[in-house]
Amino acid sequence: MALILMVVLIVTAVPCGARDFMVEFVEENYMENQDDYADTPMIYHAFQVRSHAGLKILVLTGEHPEYRGWLRRYVAQDKGFIVKVPDNENDLFISSKVYEIDVRHVHPFNPENWSMKGSHVFDPRTDLDTQGWIVAGQGYILVLDQNNKRSELIDTVVKRMGYIGMISRNPEAALGIFRNQPEKFKMIIVNYDMPGMGAETFVDKLVQLDHKIPILVETGYHNENLKRQYLSKFSGAGTVRVTSVALNRLQQTIKDLIKPETETAEQPVNG
Repeated sequence: MALILMVVLIVTAVPCGARDFMVEFVEENYMENQDDYADTPMIYHAFQVRSHAGLKILVLTGEHPEYRGWLRRYVAQDKGFIVKVPDNENDLFISSKVYEIDVRHVHPFNPENWSMKGSHVFDPRTDLDTQGWIVAGQGYILVLDQNNKRSELIDTVVKRMGYIGMISRNPEAALGIFRNQPEKFKMIIVNYDMPGMGAETFVDKLVQLDHKIPILVETGYHNENLKRQYLSKFSGAGTVRVTSVALNRLQQTIKDLIKPETETAEQPVNG
């Protein structure tokens, strides 16, 4: 019995991580339905918000009337919101049009007081579908890869090293994310096989935005011509490294590319 109890305690002590996403409030929908014999009304409460993936409806679940009331009063001020999404639901949140979330996991914040030099959550000059969201915290590594298994392996290595992986399969959206807050990112990992603008143009735009951000480009097996093309293209960009396989010695490569803030020497392009 003692052994079984110990196992239960160990399992329940495992923390559940969550990631912060910033969204912009658009509209509130609130309705109460009081049944004849019910002590409390049934509440439907939802926020329509803008996100990097377009318009979404956040259905606010749970009780907590005091918190819900305070949140409703805040809505009138037209502020931004932080949405805390469990790590295992990040893809679901991004892909869903309607997402249910406990009301206590929606937190208001003032974008003008965020360390953004007065900018807003979304740049109205940028198409909404390609605009990145504001990310909280520091130490992100942006991974641009449409292969689920490979990106998951990269994310595992990134997390083990103490960084936060942000996976994207859309170069336009990823560029918007980086453009919004480049200071949040430690490096970028890019696979050559990408739709849309393509990896070469994506890396070129990244270098134009921030010539100091470390970028690791994976050209894949048996693509020596492509590898030479990237090496030639970015020979003048000291922080771009081109490799056939990113997963091979990835942890050491990340250590080599992410230098302490006090170290300013740039690394040459290499294979």
